[in-house]
Amino acid sequence: MAKAIKQIELIQPSAQEEHAKDIADLLTQLGQNREAISSAIDIIGQLQRSGILDIVQGFLHSKEKVAAIAIDQVNQPNMHNIIRNGFNTVDFLGSLDPQQMNIMMNAITKGLDESAEVMKSNEKTSVLGLMKAMRDPDINLAIHSMLGFLKGMGREMGKEYSHYKTGE
Repeated sequence: MAKAIKQIELIQPSAQEEHAKDIADLLTQLGQNREAISSAIDIIGQLQRSGILDIVQGFLHSKEKVAAIAIDQVNQPNMHNIIRNGFNTVDFLGSLDPQQMNIMMNAITKGLDESAEVMKSNEKTSVLGLMKAMRDPDINLAIHSMLGFLKGMGREMGKEYSHYKTGE
């Protein structure tokens, strides 16, 4: 009959063996993620060539000074309004229909082009000229659109400034 095991010897690898195992594990991970690591090295190289890494490194070396300057700037009286206005602007842009916005921006661009051409001619428009222009379908559509814009704007403003509607 065999003797009972009374003591288990735990074999501890030496520091060199642990180091060799860590290196082997890293080499395995490098081999498994070769494409990702190659892309990361390429990105880092591009950041270095463009000077961005130098900027980031400078920022990290003087982060306390940069943070103090940033806090001083944020504590400026007008900065709170700028931050609020920024949030309001982002909220406004998020509420717009991109297709409608594209149509309006193209119309504004074309309107500015036409305006520049008219300004070059240096001609004056008479009252009769304005009346004739009202019959132009493009001008009529733009005026009708502006009236709709003003109607919607006035309706929304009336919610906040109801005394204009009641005359109080």
